[in-house]
Amino acid sequence: MLVVSVATLSAACGSDSDGPDSGAADRVTSTTRLLEAAPAPDPVTPDGVAVAALKEIYTWQPAAEPQGSSLARARKWLGPSLIRVLDTSAAATETPRQSLRWSDWAKAKATVQAFTFASGERPPAGADPNTEQYKIGIEQTVVYPDGRKEELPPSTVIATVVRTAEGWRLDAFR
Repeated sequence: MLVVSVATLSAACGSDSDGPDSGAADRVTSTTRLLEAAPAPDPVTPDGVAVAALKEIYTWQPAAEPQGSSLARARKWLGPSLIRVLDTSAAATETPRQSLRWSDWAKAKATVQAFTFASGERPPAGADPNTEQYKIGIEQTVVYPDGRKEELPPSTVIATVVRTAEGWRLDAFR
């Protein structure tokens, strides 16, 4: 569904100009910004679970929570391996590497908002129908109370989702 939405948006944003130098640079829009307008993946599908879980994990609230607590906020989306990580003292070593700027953001009462999306590129099908992997793009924006925004460098993770009795759950990401 996400791939169809992106293809539709890409076609809709095509140029109707006659030449390559007719102001195309003024109309350039990143693929990610086009994806923001597309419907989010269904959070009961494997890719939708990966997108929802990683959005929660990469959204940070430095003024209100300690580093590493975003994994606990994503608990409802997590599979057995990440639940074990969360419930052990080693959880901090398995969470995303937050910035050295965490204390600066906390003092400024800024939040870090994540936008996550599944790539249309799929790895080869595995032997286990209860395990799937997805490439998930992550873009983070620091939002300050005065409305100022700062884009952080984008990243990509490989998310592994597993089928559980509760449905699909994020079980690992790297």
